[in-house]
Amino acid sequence: MSARDDRRGLLLSAARAVILRHGYRKTGLGDVAVEAGVSRATVYNYFSSKEQLFEALVDEEVAQLARAVAASFDPAAAPAEQLLAYVRARRQQLARIRQMYVLTLNVGRDLLPIADKSIRTLQARERAFIAGLVRTGIARGDFRPVDPDLLAAALLSALRGLDEDFVFDNEEDFAVGAEVLIQTLLTGLLRGRGEGA
Repeated sequence: MSARDDRRGLLLSAARAVILRHGYRKTGLGDVAVEAGVSRATVYNYFSSKEQLFEALVDEEVAQLARAVAASFDPAAAPAEQLLAYVRARRQQLARIRQMYVLTLNVGRDLLPIADKSIRTLQARERAFIAGLVRTGIARGDFRPVDPDLLAAALLSALRGLDEDFVFDNEEDFAVGAEVLIQTLLTGLLRGRGEGA
């Protein structure tokens, strides 16, 4: 990693801390400079506006989420095991970004348009990943023939509903709900013994 990348990472960490402490509306680039221990000009060398800084912060949060989820399961495992591991890892990582998620929803009119591109990119990647697992499972004969894209869209829609329950209600209910969701899905998706094509 270059010195420029290190400095950018420092600024993003500082921005995350300040925004979570004071809220997006009350945070300025000067506050980020103070938190990072750098000059305001340094912040402007990396980000021309608070909106650009927040967009970079969301991009980084999304990238960290994707990396953590990808690293948390065995790509050589059977598709059903990968799907289950994916849902569990996604649930664990949501706990890490919970505060940022709440912040974005609380000032939605200001922040959602900034975060929209990153969120849509993540959702498209998640749909493609799940659909790929389902296609592999069908090709291997593990899963019943279904429309992989439709199943991926439905699963992600259900998971996003659970995401909101987790953020606003009860973490334990979320964990149980995600487990029930994926087990139910796998029960319907897995071929039974002796079941033909």
